[in-house]
Amino acid sequence: MTGEGAWVLLNGHPGWIAALAVLGALAVVSGLHSSRGLPPARRALLLGVRLAAVVAVAAAVLRPAREVDLTRAKRSPLAVVLDTSRSMALGPQAPGPALQRWLAEADLGRDLGAFYRVELLGLGDPPPVRDPAEPAEGGTFAGPHTPLGRTLESLARVRPDTAAVVLLSDGRDTERPGVPPGGLPFPVYPVVAGSGPVQDLWIEAVETPPVAFIRTPVEVRVRLGLSGLAPGPAAVTLLEGGRPLRSEVAELGPEGATVSLSFTPTRTGRRAYRVEVTPRPGEATAENNRAQFSLNVIRDKTRVLLVAGTPTWDVRFLSRRLRQDPGIDLITFLILRTPQDLALVPQDELSLIPFPTQELFGQELPSFDAVFFANFDYAPYVPRHFLDNLVRFVRDDGGGFAMLGGDRSFALGGYEGTPLEEILPLDFSGAAPGRAYLRGRFRPRLTDAGLRHPLFQWHPTSEENRALWNALPELDGMNWVLRPRPGAVVLAENPEARTEYGPQPLVALAEVGAGRTLAVASDSLWHWALPHAGAGGEDAAYRDFWTRALRWLVHDPEMELVRLGMPPSPVRAGQELRLRVRVLDRSYEPASGAALGGSLAAEDGLPIPLEWSEQAPGEYASAPVVLPREGLWRVEAQAQAGGAFLGRDAVEFPVEGESPEGLRLGVDRAYLEALAEASGGRAFPLGDRGLIQHLAERGRSQVEVVGRRVEEPWAAGPLLALSVLLFGLDWALRRFWEG
Repeated sequence: MTGEGAWVLLNGHPGWIAALAVLGALAVVSGLHSSRGLPPARRALLLGVRLAAVVAVAAAVLRPAREVDLTRAKRSPLAVVLDTSRSMALGPQAPGPALQRWLAEADLGRDLGAFYRVELLGLGDPPPVRDPAEPAEGGTFAGPHTPLGRTLESLARVRPDTAAVVLLSDGRDTERPGVPPGGLPFPVYPVVAGSGPVQDLWIEAVETPPVAFIRTPVEVRVRLGLSGLAPGPAAVTLLEGGRPLRSEVAELGPEGATVSLSFTPTRTGRRAYRVEVTPRPGEATAENNRAQFSLNVIRDKTRVLLVAGTPTWDVRFLSRRLRQDPGIDLITFLILRTPQDLALVPQDELSLIPFPTQELFGQELPSFDAVFFANFDYAPYVPRHFLDNLVRFVRDDGGGFAMLGGDRSFALGGYEGTPLEEILPLDFSGAAPGRAYLRGRFRPRLTDAGLRHPLFQWHPTSEENRALWNALPELDGMNWVLRPRPGAVVLAENPEARTEYGPQPLVALAEVGAGRTLAVASDSLWHWALPHAGAGGEDAAYRDFWTRALRWLVHDPEMELVRLGMPPSPVRAGQELRLRVRVLDRSYEPASGAALGGSLAAEDGLPIPLEWSEQAPGEYASAPVVLPREGLWRVEAQAQAGGAFLGRDAVEFPVEGESPEGLRLGVDRAYLEALAEASGGRAFPLGDRGLIQHLAERGRSQVEVVGRRVEEPWAAGPLLALSVLLFGLDWALRRFWEG
């Protein structure tokens, strides 16, 4: 192949050009001079002959020639990308087999081999080279993913000289659904198979808020898609752990519908849910009629019930501290008048309200996260059987309970022998008459557990904490207690008051079933607040102590001894998974050598026991486990150390199917056409020979220069001979006419 070429001078030195210009000028001047007296026609003929002779000399010296480029077809790569994912073979109008037959029959190498290097590629990053014979032999469509956009972007990166791409796909990109890649350096020519919409109803998407709040309604929006089926109603159900939470009927239009499902979570943590839509008759598949999601349920506000038996300074400071926290919803009941108090006015004229025992301890108790009894003797106001409700609130429902000291608390409040005594961390049985309350100032002492426990961690270093603790003012008076109950942890004690079991505990806590309890055997902690600040100290010690105490009571995840890590998302069936858990001992140090148990179970399957191994101090990992199928799964872990139960944690998470393929069936024509337009290509229907013709024309226009040819039409010798003849003719004519 040759190009049009261009004229050049092979000896176009400026000196030669100038000399020839002078020669031409002399020839004209001398010709005009020597032909004087001749008729004009003869003078013109002589001048023309002389100029022709000069031109012949110039051509012989300058050597004009034509340079012509020698070209050939460029034969850049033509990538034929075949999508072998599962969706290509699903449904009654699966495009995969039809595209496979077209590829075998079209024989692109035969028709386009003169212009391109035809290569068959698969999906991947980088796209793998496939054997051209494989599709013709009936290769299977079993790919678990369709990374369509990523494949084309990778091809642009690793094969920048690609001339064009012929794409054989349904356009169902599973990584970026419906979003074709942009900025491709080559045109894409999709071959569109399929003759019509697939009959299907599917869950397009489930939209949830980033987080949900406990005891607050949550709205879940479910978008449904419809194709090839008549509009009509469809039942949509939301389930948790196989238990239906809410069901709605969606009215499907030609394009589907969006339905909202509202429910109220009652437990915090990472929760897993499933949405199902009842299949319609004639659907191509029911695999896409369900979807799973997880939701992080947290507390908006911690709801606290504070019941105080008398308006003491301790109650006043505690109430104000809790009210100052915007994250706390505080309900306070303060006993200002007992049934034994004399009244000078009738009962119905008093502005005080009766103590709402039934409402608080019979109806509203589950709505609270923690209950505080501050110097409160229950007997005149709370029937004994309501104490059983309080025990269930802690042990079964995971609530928190704290008892603060005073002359109406612990033994002085009549709690000895009650159900409440069983869940408190302190044993106060056997108090001698008149000694149930110890008067006088004392300086408390932190135990080893207290030095490390988060309740008393005001500063990052132990030295700073110890300095702050030693600077706190003395306390004034405490309730007599015998000893901590089994399993309880004493954080602070009064070294000056002892029983046969040692110093009397001042601050202690305990795990009780699913809940927690705290005991503070004094009503003078308020000395750490205003009086301490008035003496130049910081009231942060008082403020932070109660903040952390409440967080511990309500199971703040950051203060749990056993904490499961969330599995990476998404988790798919068949995937090997290792679960991790962090374990702290009761002093909040990493628990080395802890005994761990736990299991992994689907919502309707048998639990799979987990084996744990310690990876680092306090860090444990399970042996690899393969999740056999999709669904909602729950993992539990519990830990013991030194014979003491440290705690347990549980996490729910959804497990997706092995592959996202099949969630949508049929050809996404809009995606393929948008991809072609964005890349400068064009979508062709299956069987359209226009694709071959278009690519052939495009290939012909793409050539590369392989050499250059110089064509010199006039040789120097004949030109010089011609110039001599012309000069001779000029001389002969002039002689003849001059006569």
